[in-house]
Amino acid sequence: MAQRSAEHSGDTPVRIALVGGGPRAIGVLERLGAQARTPQGAALLEGRALRIDVIDPHMPGSGRIWRTDESPLLLMNSRAADVTIFTDETVQMAGPVQSGPSLAEWAQGIREGRIAAPTVGTERLAEIEAITPTSFASRRTAALYLEWFLGEVLAALPGTIEVRVHRSTATALRARDTDAGGTWQVRLEDRPALDADLVLLAAGHTDSRPGTSTHALSAFARRHGGVHVAPAQAGDADVDALAPGQNVIVRGMGLAFIDLLALVTEGRGGRFVADPVPGDPDRLRYEASGREPHLWAGSRRGIPYHSKVHEEAAPVGPLDLVHLTDAALREREDEHGQVDLHGDVLPLVAAEIVRALPTVPGGAEGRPLAPGEAPLDWLHDPLRELGADAGAEGTRRAVLDHIAADLRARTGHGPGAPEEPELPRLERTVEARVLFQLLLRLHGALVDLLPAHRVRGGARGDHPRWWHSLFSFVASGPPPHRLHQLLALERAGVVSFLGPGLRVEADEASGRFRARSASGVEVEAPALLDAFLPEQTLVDSANPLLRDLVTGGAGRPAVGRDGEIAPGRLEVDEEHRVLAPDGTPHERLWAVGPWTSELPVGAFSRPRTNAPAFRRNDRVAAAMLRDAAAVADSRDGERSGEAPAAACSALPARAASRPPRLGLLGPGKLGTALARTALRAGVEVVVASRQEPEQLRRRLPGSHRTRVEQLGAEADVIVLAVPLHVALALDPASLAGTVVVDATNAWGPEDEAALAAVRSRVEGAEEWGTSELLAASLPGAQVVKTLNHIGYHDLEDHGRAAGAEDRRAIALATDHERAAELAAALLHRLGYDAVRAGSLADGRRFEPAGGLFSGWRTHAELTALGVVSASAADGAAEGAAPTSPRARVA
Repeated sequence: MAQRSAEHSGDTPVRIALVGGGPRAIGVLERLGAQARTPQGAALLEGRALRIDVIDPHMPGSGRIWRTDESPLLLMNSRAADVTIFTDETVQMAGPVQSGPSLAEWAQGIREGRIAAPTVGTERLAEIEAITPTSFASRRTAALYLEWFLGEVLAALPGTIEVRVHRSTATALRARDTDAGGTWQVRLEDRPALDADLVLLAAGHTDSRPGTSTHALSAFARRHGGVHVAPAQAGDADVDALAPGQNVIVRGMGLAFIDLLALVTEGRGGRFVADPVPGDPDRLRYEASGREPHLWAGSRRGIPYHSKVHEEAAPVGPLDLVHLTDAALREREDEHGQVDLHGDVLPLVAAEIVRALPTVPGGAEGRPLAPGEAPLDWLHDPLRELGADAGAEGTRRAVLDHIAADLRARTGHGPGAPEEPELPRLERTVEARVLFQLLLRLHGALVDLLPAHRVRGGARGDHPRWWHSLFSFVASGPPPHRLHQLLALERAGVVSFLGPGLRVEADEASGRFRARSASGVEVEAPALLDAFLPEQTLVDSANPLLRDLVTGGAGRPAVGRDGEIAPGRLEVDEEHRVLAPDGTPHERLWAVGPWTSELPVGAFSRPRTNAPAFRRNDRVAAAMLRDAAAVADSRDGERSGEAPAAACSALPARAASRPPRLGLLGPGKLGTALARTALRAGVEVVVASRQEPEQLRRRLPGSHRTRVEQLGAEADVIVLAVPLHVALALDPASLAGTVVVDATNAWGPEDEAALAAVRSRVEGAEEWGTSELLAASLPGAQVVKTLNHIGYHDLEDHGRAAGAEDRRAIALATDHERAAELAAALLHRLGYDAVRAGSLADGRRFEPAGGLFSGWRTHAELTALGVVSASAADGAAEGAAPTSPRARVA
């Protein structure tokens, strides 16, 4: 995607590579653009051009984790009013504020017509329109918000910045001699490497390759006919392998557990209905579908994360920190300038908590700490005193009592609450709000005060894992209604509790998994569900670039090093520069994200909280601009003879392993929906359009702009999404030798007049269909008729994974085998079964007057109508794009 051309074409652009295109990467990109637009930034660059290459196989903006194809049951754990990707005046940064709407304000703007929605899908629009400030929106709606944000960022870039998106995976990073063309070389999976003067690594959350333990558990399950669902993102977990009624041991009760619970209950047809009682108006009853497994849930703590707090942002409690300060930490530093997390830092955290909440354990009005009890044990491990004599019923009661008390404290009502409370609801949640807001403040302080190199290592030096675990458990839990659902599932007999201190082993004698908890509960089951994310690792990361960073390859030294204080994380300094194996920071190489040694921060933030991620993004962007200016200064005069990068330079040739590259002529309603669906599916999209560049960038962020005459060279399949009379008037030479998908239909007098004109020129064409007439007008093209019998508003919603029972089939007709194969592969990638319906003449059947135009059918239903041959049906059943010999329509 070439977003901008250099205004100063005499300069060779400074090249910046952003490895990763998710929210953290585009947050830095936004800061780069914002700073470059200021007078200071413009003076720094002196009008010289920057070329930014964004490298990510996933949808730019939302990245791999936030996906529009996820189940709508997977929700954000923050209210819509508490989610923003924009900076505001509270952010302490050098760059300018670029304000913008929160997720709730964005949805309101779409409802009111002030903001253009990044989707026309009926289901997705309905989700957006239903969002209120207190809603917990679906994760797929958040993905749309991020896509829209990227469009705004690209449209606002100054003319000296050009952005290109490469839908590929970075596999390695190599240092290059400056004379060889760049400081760094980023190697890609399926195309030539990219040279870069500066590199930012922002890969986001990554998976890991299965470790020894995971391999052993999965192998055990296979040997004994059981099931092991390994650690994964909730949307990727194979919960379909869990049979109805099957006993399943669940390890983990955090946010992943809550998500997976929704998928195996509501996702299988069960439903929650209101069942209020006095004092507990949010009580629910679960009506089972009969397809649910039986879940035995436990974890280290044995309880779910704390509920979100009612009106959590309403100000309350102290606004400053007096114990956790830089001066206090300096007093505790050793001769190496380091502190111990548990011995030095956490007592200061505890002091802040008892100052704000004197009634908690260890506070002036609370119970004294027991011998051997650490200051934060009461908060970190609430069921730590539940002994082995508790048994199943004692454990059940303890977990239920904890959840009920948590809901009462955090929402103002819940199980066991009085029917007529004495205090208003907001006053009933004061302590919970004080704790929540204080933890946010403490987390922000630790981001600045406690870089990894300041923490002493050793067996107890588990930073940042320990603090992040506590913060997530107390302050980043699920929506309250999710805990009400958990209680309803327990009452319905779908969920049972194992308790804290969970241990799981594979018992070869019985062929089953066995779980034991510290509270004396023991159970055997044929299935194990690991409800947590893969272990953080670099050497065994599923991301080849992260592995290469710390292991090197082919005799080359590693670029970075695995963390000594935070194993499994790439070491960076306070400026986010990557540290070399000898501990020195690399020039012009930065890294941000959860796999680095920084204290984890979310790419999103609550508005008006001086968000750490926004501060860091601004600081990294400022350093990158300074270094870009230095590169340009050093280059002045050295490369004056080089030609500048072209504004619409051709994309590299497509590798055989990649999906067909889509060329689009006409980004109207159908074309835009098609392009968005393709981009989200990992397809590179090339657009020829008369729209203004800024408008196209907003509408289709991640696409590549080109000219009509270049479409054939840059795309494998060209879709005509223009009015039929426009398509019939195209210059045949511009599309000669290309595969052209005719997605048009004849509507109105202009189309009819154009068709009549073609019929008058072609002998024997009186009965021809519209695509046959188009093929006659484009004699050098291989025309395929398809995509004309699905509404543009359905394209984004109806796509499904291969093998899904409700996967929709789309017919295609053509006279060319190669064209059929490419079009079928594209449809398959978009989430549809391609049904070969014969020659182009057979395509008349799915024109507006034909029998296949209205409604939609599955592959099996079209097969039953005689539309597809048996061999094509076999290919589709295996999940492949059908490419069988033609079968004429019956």
